[in-house]
Amino acid sequence: MVLIAVCCAAQVDTVYHLDSRQIKKYLKPSSNQYLVFIQMKKTPQKTMTYIWSRDVRMKRKNNTELIEIEQKWYASDTTQVRYLYSQMDAQDFSPLYHYSKMTRGVEAYDFYKDKVVGSDSVANNTKKGFELQSKPFLNWELDMETFPLLDLKAGKRFAINFYHPGGRTEPKLYEYQVIGEENIRTIEGAVVPCWKLKIDYNEKSWAVFYISKKGREVLKMEEDFGMGVRYKVKLSNSIPIR
Repeated sequence: MVLIAVCCAAQVDTVYHLDSRQIKKYLKPSSNQYLVFIQMKKTPQKTMTYIWSRDVRMKRKNNTELIEIEQKWYASDTTQVRYLYSQMDAQDFSPLYHYSKMTRGVEAYDFYKDKVVGSDSVANNTKKGFELQSKPFLNWELDMETFPLLDLKAGKRFAINFYHPGGRTEPKLYEYQVIGEENIRTIEGAVVPCWKLKIDYNEKSWAVFYISKKGREVLKMEEDFGMGVRYKVKLSNSIPIR
């Protein structure tokens, strides 16, 4: 008798846009802030610390339901200070518009079903004339809002077509996997069950996102990028920062 062992790997869900049911169920208007902490392995005493503010709003324009996400990155190093504004279709989270302002200038993009182009209506747009033909993708600048809207279950794998607007790397499928569960204790002592969603960038670099099961929020992220580590931790209270 010959015994044949068959190993069935979890099916990979290919994601070019999000499910409207997940969006309606989990995405709510909110103001969130994260402490972002970077530490280099060779010089652990040298660290970089930032505060990221991320506001989610719902808007109706020309009879279309939109999602707006506004980000403000604060840092002591002015080269790391950024302002970002993004618009998405509320039905599937597909990007419609993205604006970014930093010390090196302004970048603005308009998105269509088959391409992304530099906005010609934004003053001083350094990406005016930019054009990239592409299949539909999700805005990688909004990963913290994207992951909670996935159909998260034990062992599930997702190949997400992500793209940094204007980036040199074209839209590409990146695989994320739910590798387990873990409880996170809050400052008040409550225990929050979380899904652990992991991406392996390569053999030495990876990131794990801890997403609350009930509230569907990214509560923290741990990342190893080879030369150093990075953490993002959701603050319990959001404070107004200009």
